[in-house]
This record gives sequence, structure tokens and C-alpha cells, in this order.
Amino acid sequence: MSGKIKILSQALSNKIAAGEVVNRPESVVKELMENSIDSGAGKITVIIRDAGKSLVQVIDNGTGMPEEDAALCFLRHSTSKVETYEDLESIMTLGFRGEALASIASVAQVELRTKTMNDELATFIKIEGSEEVERSKVAADMGTSVSVRNLFFNTPGRRNFLKSNQTEFRHIYDTFVRLSVANPDKEFELINNDDKIFDLKSSSAKERIISIFGKDFSDALIDVDYKNEKVRVFGFISKPNFTKKTRQDQFLYLNNRYFTNKNLNFAVYSGYDDLIEKGDYPSFFLFIEIDPKKVDVNVHPSKMEVKFEDESLAFGTIRKSVKEALGKADLVFNVGFSNTLSLGGDSESFTFTQPSRESRDTPATRHERHWQDVSQRGGSGVSIHSILDAGGYRPEERDVPEAMPTMQSNVFEHSRKSEYEGFNVWQFQLKYIMCQTETGFMIIDQHAAHERILYERALLWMESHSSFSQQLLIPVKTTLSKIDFHLAKELNEEITNLGFGLNFIGDETVEITGVPSDVRLGDENKILLGSLSNSKNMN
Repeated sequence: MSGKIKILSQALSNKIAAGEVVNRPESVVKELMENSIDSGAGKITVIIRDAGKSLVQVIDNGTGMPEEDAALCFLRHSTSKVETYEDLESIMTLGFRGEALASIASVAQVELRTKTMNDELATFIKIEGSEEVERSKVAADMGTSVSVRNLFFNTPGRRNFLKSNQTEFRHIYDTFVRLSVANPDKEFELINNDDKIFDLKSSSAKERIISIFGKDFSDALIDVDYKNEKVRVFGFISKPNFTKKTRQDQFLYLNNRYFTNKNLNFAVYSGYDDLIEKGDYPSFFLFIEIDPKKVDVNVHPSKMEVKFEDESLAFGTIRKSVKEALGKADLVFNVGFSNTLSLGGDSESFTFTQPSRESRDTPATRHERHWQDVSQRGGSGVSIHSILDAGGYRPEERDVPEAMPTMQSNVFEHSRKSEYEGFNVWQFQLKYIMCQTETGFMIIDQHAAHERILYERALLWMESHSSFSQQLLIPVKTTLSKIDFHLAKELNEEITNLGFGLNFIGDETVEITGVPSDVRLGDENKILLGSLSNSKNMN
């Protein structure tokens, strides 16, 4: 009687491994681009068709491979970057497991052309589903070209799980940008269906960011460079008045490898203190340098997660680096009180953080808080009422419920009371609606409620193809980022159904000729950018 346990074939085990390493076209782009960067290439070109479903091709001018290495690179766990466990502990390259090419070749049709400086001809290898079907010598330039066609052609179940071309392209775009930001000294090209999305030349780190994300970043970035005995943090953060409503344009790198970590993202936010309001998110491009022996980058197949030996050290260093950068840019300073503030007999000393004159004078800083130095009012002590008055609170000018005590009315700044179907309704700080219900009390975020109304109205318009548009007498021109311009073209039919009219002029410039009927004139750019931003966050 034969046993039940069997050894899987190499082809089947590669397919199983591919499920961990390759789950969409973006995975292929990431692995091939990382190999090109590790090869020392000065220029890397990425060509995709049908969002990578039909073709992903990565071409570089790196060192290339001799024929014997070209044949071995498709075997699982074949790598030129790790030989001993000590090598694994001090890894600094991007790709090192030796799973990528083997996994890709098991679920796609792959062609490899590679040539070293000493070779007269390049090595050509064609593989389909882990099986080598051709090997020959061909003419080619020095470097490596890998073409991956018909991804998941032999595993249709996985192919059926792929998303729309728009979504798959977005993932490829994100990976391309992450690697381009981290390597500004290299040239990068991205071509999608014969449309050149990026042609990035070698540049400084700041110039690379501006070339990718747009000219708005030229005046919005603050340099960061801070280090202690164990960690160095450098890169750029955005000014407090340059925030967004989504977490896009936030990049963390560990030893030049992109990774994600919510705790360290929060460390950046906390470095801003009260300069940004909850719900607003700064942009940042921060690079962390640390002894590779103090981190483990091998905890996940995608290498997007990192385990720190001491994450609290990284958290504190990042937070301090942000605070120091803002201070050097004269965007924060302390207002000290020369006198002790007396609150009900107990004495405490207060120091408030205040925005700089530059950020206060910027209209976008509507959320920043302004304090007056109440110590100049004289006297050895200041009451809580004086503090509220100094902060601009004027309870006598507010229309507040009569039943509320005076101290509570101070808190309800900009509050209003009205009667609605027999229930009391209050508006708090022009942001929240609070009302009595039959069973309790309800708080409504006005902004979120308004967004929900607009969202449901937009869905109705798109489904019925009966949007109402108001034409602009004078069209409004706006310059978009490359990804927003590309998305606007891809989603033009949907955007038209919402009520927008767009003309694509070129050079990432769009002319807005019409807007939805309920859009307030003057908000055209804001609403369009918000719509595109929401579409980018869809999986």
C-alpha cells in the first residue's frame, strides 16, 4: 500500500510559490524593476499592455548575465545576493530570495535577453509554465530585457481575480513611483499601451519628486535631516498648509527599500503637533537608515513589512526629525507665559505651540490655532475666563441653549439652536449637528453627511446617464499630476456622466468646460481633484 505523502513536482511547487510572490501584474513589475536596480542599471524602461495582463516588459542597461547564470536564474531559490546566513542579516539589495523569476515563469510566458560587457552575443531563453522551450544567441545591447506575456495563462482561476485595467494600472503606477523616488540618480521610463507616462531623467531627490507629483511640490517641501547614534532620518515633508484629505503621497523607506508601517506614519503626524487638523494628512518622503542587523526585511513575501528590533527608537527619531525640520523652517515656535496662570487656586505653567507668520498668512491654514499671549494683560494671575477671551471665545455673542451653564456655553463656540419637528437641534463649531432623538442623542458630521448626499446623487446620475451640467462661460484650465491626467482620460465617460466637461490639452493640462449643476463656481478644480483622488483609492 503506497503512502499518502508525496513530493510535489518542481513545476507545481513553483505555481504554489507564485501565489505568494505574484498575485497581480504589479508584482511582476516590482520584482523585475528591483532586479534591474540591483544590476547597477542607469536606465530602466517599463512597458505594459492591458495594465500588464498581456505584457510586462522591463529593459535595463545593467551588467547583464552570462549564459550559465541566465539558465539558473529561473530555478527556485537561485540568487547571486545571498550565500550565508550572515549575508541575509546584512542584506541591502532589493531582491534576494531567488523566487521571483521562477514564480513568474511558472504562470506566464517569459522571454529573457541578457548580455554582459564581455559577451559578443546575448543569451535568449524562452520559458512557458516553468518549461524551457528555446535557448539561443541573439544580437542585443548590454543589459537585460525580460518580457512576461499572458500572466496566469495556465491558472485561469487567478486571472479571473484580477481587477479592472484602471485598478491594475494604478498598482503598477504606485510601484513604479516608489522605486523612482528612491533612485533619483537613475533614468526611468513607463510606457502604457504605447503612451509614455513617464520619462524621468537623472536628477536630485527634490527634482525627482517635483517631476513625478507636479510643480505644486516645489514650494511645499521642507528638508529633513536628523540623526543620532543609531538612526538617521532624511528626506522631505510638506508644509502644514499643504495637506490632503487622503493618505496619498506618503512614502517611507528603510535602507532605500519602500515599506509600510502605520505606527511610523503616526510618528510623522505627531511631529506636526497641532499644525495640522485631524483628518488632514501631510505628504512626506522619508528615508530611514539603520544597521540592517537591527531590522528584519524577510517577514513577508512582498517585503513590504519590516520588523524592528526597537521600533520605539525609530518612532521617536522620526517624530523628532519632523519637529526639528518644522522648527528650522520657522513654521513653529513657542509662546511662553511670563506669569503663572491661576485656575481655581491651583497653579500651572502653559506653553502653546503656534504657527509661524508664513503659515498663518496662508489661506489654506484654516485649521491652525491662534493664541494671544494673555500674560501681557497684567496681574499675577489670569482666570479661565481671561484665557477663553484671549482665544477669541465670546459667549455673550453666541446663541446657546439657555439651560446650559455659562462655562458650558464657552465651549459651544459658533453654536446655534433650532427646533426641528419637536426636537432640539444644535450646531457645534459650524462642523457638527447635535440633536435629540426618541431614544437618545445623535451627532452628525456635517461634512461627511454632505459628502454622502453628493455621493448618492452622483451614483444616481451615473446609473441613469442623466446628469445636469452647467457650462462655464470661461473654461478653467488646471494642471494635473501625471497619474491624475491619465485617470481623467481613462474615466472621461464616467466623469462626463457626473456633469463635468473636459478638454485634454496635453502636458497634463485639462480645460474644464462644464461642471455638475450643484457645484459652486470656483470649486471646479477642488471637486475634480477630489473625484480623481477617490478613484485612486479604490482597490
